[in-house]
Amino acid sequence: MKNYIFIFAIFILSTLVAYSEQVVEDTTWKQVAQNIFINPEGIVGTEDIYGFTFVLKSFNKGQYEPINGRDVFYTMSRYTIDCSKNTYKIGVIDSYDKQGNFIYGDYNKYAKFQPIVQGTAVANVALKLCRM
Repeated sequence: MKNYIFIFAIFILSTLVAYSEQVVEDTTWKQVAQNIFINPEGIVGTEDIYGFTFVLKSFNKGQYEPINGRDVFYTMSRYTIDCSKNTYKIGVIDSYDKQGNFIYGDYNKYAKFQPIVQGTAVANVALKLCRM
């Protein structure tokens, strides 16, 4: 009986530790739109333009197709915004499965700046960062 109690106690403790780690991880990401989050600590000012780079974590709402037979649970996309021109570009998009395992990365070194569309997550971030 003592072994069962010991095993149960270890199970409860490991569950609480895993949950507390998840809560700590989730608190660093702030929601900017439905299913889209930003880590404020990862925002960096650009040197060559009045702008910023940041990463958005976007959870799959059915828009991402499976890659190599693996379901995409979320993507991490690196954006650059140019505050003076109200434009943005996406340089990197990495895809992950539900367990957080990397599936595929797409580096777009030829990305061009395009206008920021109002009502999007990027527009929400630009409003805060660019003081628009």
